[in-house]
Amino acid sequence: MKQEDRYKELQMTKVLQFIEDNLTTPIPSLVLKGSPFESVSIHSLVNQIVGKNKAKKKLPSWFENKNIIYPPKVNLEQTSSEITANHKSKLIFGKRLIDLTGGFGVDDFYFSKRIQKLTYAELNKKLYEIANHNFKALSVKNIQCLNVDSIDYLKKTNFKYDWIYVDPSRRNKNQKVFLLKDSLPNLLEHQDLLKEKSKNLMIKTSPMYDIEMGYKELSGIKELHIISVKNEVKELVWVIDWRAANSRAMKLFNYSSLKKYRFEKAETDEIQTDLISLSKCDKYVYEFNSSIMKSGLYDHFASKYNLDKLEKNTNLYTTNSMITSFPGKIYRIENTDTIHFKKLKKDYKGKFVNIISKNVKISTESIRKKLNCNIGSDSDYLIFAKTIEGNRVLKATRV
Repeated sequence: MKQEDRYKELQMTKVLQFIEDNLTTPIPSLVLKGSPFESVSIHSLVNQIVGKNKAKKKLPSWFENKNIIYPPKVNLEQTSSEITANHKSKLIFGKRLIDLTGGFGVDDFYFSKRIQKLTYAELNKKLYEIANHNFKALSVKNIQCLNVDSIDYLKKTNFKYDWIYVDPSRRNKNQKVFLLKDSLPNLLEHQDLLKEKSKNLMIKTSPMYDIEMGYKELSGIKELHIISVKNEVKELVWVIDWRAANSRAMKLFNYSSLKKYRFEKAETDEIQTDLISLSKCDKYVYEFNSSIMKSGLYDHFASKYNLDKLEKNTNLYTTNSMITSFPGKIYRIENTDTIHFKKLKKDYKGKFVNIISKNVKISTESIRKKLNCNIGSDSDYLIFAKTIEGNRVLKATRV
C-alpha cells in the first residue's frame, strides 16, 4: 500500500464524523459495539478518539484539523504540547536543523516556522508515516522526513547543522526511565559526534531528570530552561552552544496559556542561598511555583522577596506583608496550632478542605483518612508543616 493511501480509510467523511460524534463515548462501550466500518477496525477508531481527546488540551490547533492522524497513546505521552513546542521554537535560528528523535512531529512543526530546511529522522516506521502524513495535512513544505537510525545517519553525513534537536525516548523495554544513560539514543555516548555535526544542540529531558546530574554529564551548556504549564513542570530544555563556555544560567517559565507566562532568571554569580532567616509563622505563607521549586533556587528567590523560612528543610516562607508580585501561591494564615487529629476530625469530618503536607512524616491521603474529610475547596486549606516550633497545622485561606 502506498504511504499516501495508508490512512485513506480514516479520512473518509463518515469515519471522521464517527470519531467526532464519539469523543465523549466511554471507550469500553465503543469496543463492545465494535466498528461500523468494514475497512476500519475498532482499534484504529479508538486510537484516533483517544488521541484526539488528548490533543484537545495539549495540541488545540491540531485538534481542530480533522486530517491529523494520531499515534498510539504511549507515543503521545512524551509529545511536546503546543505551548512547550512554541517556546522552544523561539530559541532556534539559522538555516538547517535535524531532529534525531522526530516522533509525532509537534516540535518540528514549530521549528519549521523558524528554520529554512528541517530534517525529521525517526526509526519507528509507523511514527514516521504518521508524521509525514500530518506535515502534509498541515501544509508544511520545508521538512524532509527520513525513516532511519538518526545516529547512523549523522555519522555518515558530512553536513554540519546549525542545530541538532533531540528528545531521547524515555521508554526502555516498556519501562519509563529518567536518566540520559537509560534513554534512547544514549546521548552521553555520542557527545563528540553531536559536537562535530552541530553548531548548537538542544536537548529535552524529563521533568524528573536531576538538574545537578545534567550539569555534570553534559558539556557546552549555554542555559537551562525549566518550562511549567499551569504550575506543573513539563520539560527541562538544555541549550548547548559548543563555542561558549559552560554556564549555569537558568530561565524559569510558568505558562498559564500559550501567550501568558511568568518568567524568572538566575545567573550563577548572583545566586545566594545562605541569607535566609528562620521565623515563626507570620500572617502570610508563600509557596513558590513549580519551575522555581525544580530549579532548587527557592532560597535564592526567597531572599529577593525578603522572606523568612518556616524551617530549614521546609520549603514554605513567611512574612507579615502581602507580596502581590510573588511567583507562586499565597496563603493568609488564620490560625497556627499543634497537631491534634481528634480535635481536627471533630472540626472537619465530612467537610471539604484542601490539605498540604510539608516536611512531616504523613501523607495528605493519610491525613484525609484521619480527619474523614473531603478534599476540595475554593479557598480553605490545612497546611501540615514542620516549623521551628515543631510540627504545626496552619489553618489558611488561599489568596
